[in-house]
Order: sequence, then structure tokens, then C-alpha cells
Amino acid sequence: MDENNKQLNTGNNIKTVRTYLSDMADTVRANDISVIKVALAEQNRNERENIYREAEGSPMKKIFWIIGGVILIGGSIFGAYYILNEKAKQNVPIQIAKEEAIISYDEISSIDSTDGLADKIITIKKEVTEGSKAGSIKYISISNNVAGVKEKIVTKDLFSSLGFSASSSLVRALSNTFMVGTYSMDKPHLFMIFEIKDYDYAYSGMLEWEKTLVVDFLNLFEIDTNETKLQIGGRKWSDLIINNWDSRTFSNENGNVVLYYLFNNKNYLIVTDNKETINEIINKLIVKNIKPF
Repeated sequence: MDENNKQLNTGNNIKTVRTYLSDMADTVRANDISVIKVALAEQNRNERENIYREAEGSPMKKIFWIIGGVILIGGSIFGAYYILNEKAKQNVPIQIAKEEAIISYDEISSIDSTDGLADKIITIKKEVTEGSKAGSIKYISISNNVAGVKEKIVTKDLFSSLGFSASSSLVRALSNTFMVGTYSMDKPHLFMIFEIKDYDYAYSGMLEWEKTLVVDFLNLFEIDTNETKLQIGGRKWSDLIINNWDSRTFSNENGNVVLYYLFNNKNYLIVTDNKETINEIINKLIVKNIKPF
């Protein structure tokens, strides 16, 4: 007989004696639970926890994931910025600052006079020969290379380099600002414009320079004459009114004017070989001096 369930005979009734083990068995049966099911549930819970831990990864793996995410986001932002910046560069035209000159011009060419201008006269004449579109002005910028920096030469350097015989008082009467260029018509015509500091000294200096002025400019302007330098030096200058301005002119042996110079408002000295070029320069100086309201 089972020790856990002991039965007592008391007459016609059989009485069962309940123990702890029998009560536990009854409870398990009442709740429809078995020991096997409990064990299986516990095993499933452990397996799920292991899966979660594996999915979460180790702390080091988490750090790597965070760093990778930051790098990815940063790379995306940089890439977007680079693309937008490149598109902006393509859509915005590049603007180059125009070099300042005494009058406005249509195009510019540059001459490096670092080694002197004596051999650069050929270069200047080439610029004149090539010319430009009819009615346009070309600015011939002359500069030196100083320690790798481009610097425009001043008036006294121009006179010295080209071997002009003008007096020192005339050179001092002129400022450092000058302009060499061409005005194209049927052919290009060379001109020079000098800014004046002292008109009285500049005027008297030009009258004195008239004795050798044509000789100094003979090769540069390719003046049309068959006379010798001595004959040219003995020829006199004349006065001529151009656009209401008194100008000085020099004519060759055929009576053709081959060189002009004049003072504009006592501010500028203009030298050229063509009357229409003088008119164009004066008109541009008028526009330059118009004061805005």
C-alpha cells in the first residue's frame, strides 16, 4: 500500500488520509500544469534571452556601430555640400577685375618690361599692327616683374626705357599715371596719355621737347617721312584747333600731319598720329569727368 495514501477502515466507510505529496499532485492536476511543461517554459525563456543578447551585441560592437553611423551621416552631409557648391560655381560666371586706365577700353594686352623697353618697341609696334575691331580701343599695359609681383611702370621709367630726350622738368610735371594704347579705324593708331601735375611746367617742357620730339617718336609711331633726323629737327610745329582744343601738329615734307599733341583741361597730355583718335580720347575723358547727380 502507498505510504502517501493511507486508507482507514471504519466500518463500512473507507477514509483516505491526505499527505503533502498528494496535495501537490492534486494542485498540479487542478491547474493543468505538469513538471515537463514548466521545464520547457523555462528553457524557452532562456533561449529567448540568449537571442536578445546576441542581437544586441557586445558593448564594443555597439561603439563601432555608433561610429560608423556618425561617419556615414557626416559623409552624406559633406557630399551634398560639395555637389551644391560645384553647381553654384557652374552657374555663377567668374568676374575678373578690369585693370584701371585713364580712359575706358575694349580690350587689353600686356607687355613685360622687366628687361627694359628698348627691345619692346617692336612688341608695341606689333600690338599696333595687329589692331582691333574698328572703333575700339586697346589698352597696352606695361609692367615689371618685381619679386614675382606684377607692377605697372611709372612715367619716368617709360621715358627712360624708351630713350626720350624730354627735360627732367617735364617728367616731374607729369604724374606717375599714363596710358599707352591704340584706337582702330581703317588701321590702328597708337596714342599716349599722360596725367599732369603741373600744367605750366608741362607746357613749357613740351615746347622745349618739340626740337627732338618727332625724332624720339619716329620709330615708335613709324612716322611717314623721307627726311633725315637733322631735317626733321629743323622743321617747325604748327597750331591746329581740334574739337575746340588747341593742338600742336608736325607735318612731313609732303605737308601731311604725322604727329599731334595737345593738353586737355590742363589735366592730360595726349600724343598721337591721328586726329580722329584725339576726338575719341577727348570724348571718353568728358564721359569720365561727368559727375553723377
